[in-house]
Amino acid sequence: MENTNNYFRIGLFVIGFTVVFIILCLWLSVGLSGKTYKTYVVYMKESVSGLSDKAPVKYNGVEIGYVANVSLYKKDPALVTLKLAIESQVPIYTDTRAILETQGLTGIAYIELQGGEKGAKQLHAQVGEKYPVIKSSPSLLFRLDNALDDLTHNLNDISSGLKTVLNKQNTEAVRDIIQNFKFLSDNLKNNSKKLNLIIDNTSKASNALPRVMHSVEESAKSVQNISAKLSRTSDEADKTMQAASATVQHVNNQLLPQIQASVQTFQSTMTNLKDFSGELDANPSIIIRGKAPAVPGPGE
Repeated sequence: MENTNNYFRIGLFVIGFTVVFIILCLWLSVGLSGKTYKTYVVYMKESVSGLSDKAPVKYNGVEIGYVANVSLYKKDPALVTLKLAIESQVPIYTDTRAILETQGLTGIAYIELQGGEKGAKQLHAQVGEKYPVIKSSPSLLFRLDNALDDLTHNLNDISSGLKTVLNKQNTEAVRDIIQNFKFLSDNLKNNSKKLNLIIDNTSKASNALPRVMHSVEESAKSVQNISAKLSRTSDEADKTMQAASATVQHVNNQLLPQIQASVQTFQSTMTNLKDFSGELDANPSIIIRGKAPAVPGPGE
């Protein structure tokens, strides 16, 4: 009977310990803190190596959830689908971005949420989507990898360009240019005295330049004065021409009618003289007797 009681107590202890163990496991796995989570989806366009289920999700460095599932996107294997369990009370906005980050040198990856300006709209599931979709941004390693690829391509392009430029023909041209520069340098060295003389003459000319400019200014003033005098002379000539034109017009108005009358009188006189000359030729006696007929004599 005593052995039976001992077995019963051992059984109760085992059962109790098992129940406590199960409860402890549940508490460690899902937590019994009473937190509720909301599921979000992120589509990554890069490798998520080092990211596993239950990896933390942080918002500006504060842990707010965990990665519930990691899988390939069925419609496009180049994308990775991440399901995130995020605490319900944490607001997720339309401009929030998910970025893959790593913790120091350990290489353990997690999801960092950034953005979410005040005043932006909260994120909701769109038509055709089961969960709200958080847009992703490239990670630092992904950006560095792309930058290194671009740098490699640029270096290859530069190398190809240098090979094209430094061909045999261009190398000979560069050698000729160097030789020409050497020849020019030697000529400059040999003609340094002439260059010094030219520089001295240039300096003297620059010193004389103010005087020349002063003379030019004086000449310009003289030309300006002459131009003003010519302008005044032109104005006076215009006035004289106007006065002469008025005088001619006055002469035409006053004397021309008298001249025309005199000409007509002269023409009439000339006509009378012509007629008288004709009559005189026909009858010279009119000088003595006049134009009256002579008194008839006896027997006439």
